[in-house]
Amino acid sequence: MGLGELLMKVVVKVQDVVAIARHFEASPVEAMREVITQVRAVVASTLEQVMDAEIELFLGQDEEAANKRNGYTTRAFGIKGLGCFRLRVPRDRAGRFESRVVPPRRHYDEATEKDLALLHLAGLSTRTLALISHRLLGIKVSAQEVSNSLATIIPAAKRFLERPLSDRSWMYLYIDGTNFKVQRTTVDREPTLVVLGVDTTGRKSVLAMVQGDKEDRRAWEMVFSHLKERGLDAPAVQLGIMDGLPGLEQAFREAFPRARAARCWVHKGRNVLPRVPKRYQSEFKSDFDAVQYAEGQEAAREAFGVLKTKWAKACEDAVRTMEKDLEALLVHYEFPREHWEALRTTNPIERVNKEFKRRSKAMETVGPAGLQALLAFTALRLEFGWATTPITSNKLTHLAYREKREAERLEAVTRLLQ
Repeated sequence: MGLGELLMKVVVKVQDVVAIARHFEASPVEAMREVITQVRAVVASTLEQVMDAEIELFLGQDEEAANKRNGYTTRAFGIKGLGCFRLRVPRDRAGRFESRVVPPRRHYDEATEKDLALLHLAGLSTRTLALISHRLLGIKVSAQEVSNSLATIIPAAKRFLERPLSDRSWMYLYIDGTNFKVQRTTVDREPTLVVLGVDTTGRKSVLAMVQGDKEDRRAWEMVFSHLKERGLDAPAVQLGIMDGLPGLEQAFREAFPRARAARCWVHKGRNVLPRVPKRYQSEFKSDFDAVQYAEGQEAAREAFGVLKTKWAKACEDAVRTMEKDLEALLVHYEFPREHWEALRTTNPIERVNKEFKRRSKAMETVGPAGLQALLAFTALRLEFGWATTPITSNKLTHLAYREKREAERLEAVTRLLQ
């Protein structure tokens, strides 16, 4: 027999059951309210009995021989799924007794606190959640309490961000940085270095989200080194897709010497087109796209030859800038055709960063630990979709594969709930 069975037993007579059933037929809402009221009364009585036992055990200790009970104080305390209770908490004369059932300075249980954190991370602002907390959770909380609740899931978030990477083989890495407003002693924009991996099944996963003081070569060297320390198989990496941050490509090549480096066409376009006089931009962009969306590497080189011949004089700087990175722009053609669209740009990781930004808007200000929790939570949400969709965007059709991924998705979100 468990502790709950020893402490709490609801006895309902047969005639009472029949009466309750008839009440549900006539007025289900009112009947349910009455049942809940009865259950809450039993729960409150049980908790108060446990606290009476707690203080008796406390006062039975040798060091408390001169101490005695000193009546009760009434406390409001919220319990997940049951709402808010008014409980009689026993006191001692010396003021040393602290209940574990209703701890001092706590207004609700840890399960409720974790729910506050998850609702906040899901997009509800601290102010909105404070306003609806009584209706939603059965107890009113402050905006500050909502912010403080993030501490309950920060350890799980850190475990996710530091998880081993040796269980899968990663063939492509998308590499990019994004900025968040972070509150330390003051609020300022700080970079977060993000690495998105694609495994041999074509499935994406956020591998790294590292907060740093700046986005430069040394910072990226640290990120790549940490990935390998966590078990990422460097020889298995075939391609890294990135923007033109100075030193990033060299840092990547040194960390993954067997891999190729690809430049993002979107970033290159942003760098090339401003160098084209406005009156030529539309026509130049058409020729630029002919290279970008060619049917193969040979066709792309021919298209670039046409562009260079046509624009070498009128747009010399733009052509030179494009030609400088041409090999890195065309390297995706050396990989499976069905991957070309995904490997042509850093759009996959930019969509991830965009989602990070969208989630962070609900958090007026966020500290470094809170940001870690936000990023980990958002990454897990994104992986729900990635678990059943490879980078080719064709839905997986094998039932066994889908079931396996569904189990992994459930396991992933469970990490933040533990």
